[in-house]
Amino acid sequence: MLKNNKGFSLIELFAMILITTVIIYPLLQSLISNIQINSRLNDRRSATNIADGTLYTLDVLAFTDLQGLVDTANTNNDYYIELNLDECNTLSSPADEAVCTQLFNSVWNNLTLTSSEYRVFLYNYNLPQSYIDSLTINANLPIEVRNEIGLIAENTNSNTTLLRVTVWIEYYQDPVYTLILSGLIFDE
Repeated sequence: MLKNNKGFSLIELFAMILITTVIIYPLLQSLISNIQINSRLNDRRSATNIADGTLYTLDVLAFTDLQGLVDTANTNNDYYIELNLDECNTLSSPADEAVCTQLFNSVWNNLTLTSSEYRVFLYNYNLPQSYIDSLTINANLPIEVRNEIGLIAENTNSNTTLLRVTVWIEYYQDPVYTLILSGLIFDE
């Protein structure tokens, strides 16, 4: 009787599957981790573009309208405004209102942000220390914005043609990653 020794035994087959699994599993974990990191970095890049575009867009809007909104907030002891779709409706120029509305309704590189994830704060360039102290303890402001305001040195210059802008974006939720960008807009 002839024995056919061609092929693999069941034990050899199981051993091959086990060895292959031990080798492939870490590679798949690494691939999944790299995909998550790439997604998060793509969202950060988009958030940076949004924040940068926001600063440029705000520089185009009528400065007197924005200054008027901030002045009203100062008389109410708020010392800042949060620019959003509702505030866009208060701008005097229909063109400015359209630009502002477009800013808050945009989808950027497949990154759609809600009003709680994309916030724009405006406040005076000239901040006395009492205003700074009030803003740094304001629970309505994200902690990153309060920290940013806390870095501002008291400025008592009489320059009323400058506004500070802080754009805060929460671009990733698990874990939470935020981006903050500050700048100045001025009356030309």
